[in-house]
Amino acid sequence: MAFFLGIDGGGTKTRCLLGDEIAVLGTGRSSSCKVQRVGEACAHDALADAIHEACVQAGISPRQIARTCAGVTGAGRLEIANVTRDLLSNIVGGEIEIIGDVEVGFEDAFGPGPGVIVIAGTGSIAYGRNAAGKTARAGGWGHAISDEGSGFWIGVEAMRAALHEHDGRDNSDLLKDLIDAVGAKDFDDFVVKVNAHPQPDYASLFPVVLSAADRCDSIAAGVLGQAGVQLSKLAQTVIQRLFASVDDISVASHGGVLANSSKVRDAFARELRLQTQKVRFVDEAVDPARGAFNHARRGFA
Repeated sequence: MAFFLGIDGGGTKTRCLLGDEIAVLGTGRSSSCKVQRVGEACAHDALADAIHEACVQAGISPRQIARTCAGVTGAGRLEIANVTRDLLSNIVGGEIEIIGDVEVGFEDAFGPGPGVIVIAGTGSIAYGRNAAGKTARAGGWGHAISDEGSGFWIGVEAMRAALHEHDGRDNSDLLKDLIDAVGAKDFDDFVVKVNAHPQPDYASLFPVVLSAADRCDSIAAGVLGQAGVQLSKLAQTVIQRLFASVDDISVASHGGVLANSSKVRDAFARELRLQTQKVRFVDEAVDPARGAFNHARRGFA
């Protein structure tokens, strides 16, 4: 009996699925294993905790695992992939493959088939593969220069739009909400805090913007709509590179921004359909840990 492990190592949490050729036997969850964010020691502990939980449920030792696939943020950088592989080799047995977190999401949505996936959480990225096996990506280069439509981008853009309104002497409720969210005493203190180093966690402002939009705040609603447009541009870039002559393109989505905001989802779908009418949206929820598990179970090329 062979055992396989799939890991979704995102920026905020670590999830894993453990099973055999027939079924999932155990699951595990822990804090982030993103090396760039938490460091090697904490990343190791997060991986070990999640894997231990899954192994206890399955009734096996981590060294009995035959193949492990881990999808981690930043795996396209060789040093990140190598460090993560080294950390896992201290925990599990068998073969280990490290791929990008977007790739394991794609694996769950499409398996070995063609399609496009757009992920929008703290960051954003689009990734696709066509029937010939050619792949392409757009975005995902980090929040300082990329990640349009992400939670981080929404936080920054909401702040910018609210400040523009303030300059026009129309203090919106959104600005008041943002001042409270960063723990500022007043507007002047807010300006100091958002320009301080290190900067605030702008992605954490996404729920604030979401709540304001639900109260019909026009600024917040506009920012969420623009986020959807930006995400559609990422998808369209990948579609143009891979599916120029294809009549039926499947598009999946994943991440907290798209999952939690109907305004982002609606704008994303509407704008993408305006650009290409041959899109079919995948309704099923994407589970990157399941994608990593299935990839490990199929075997590595």
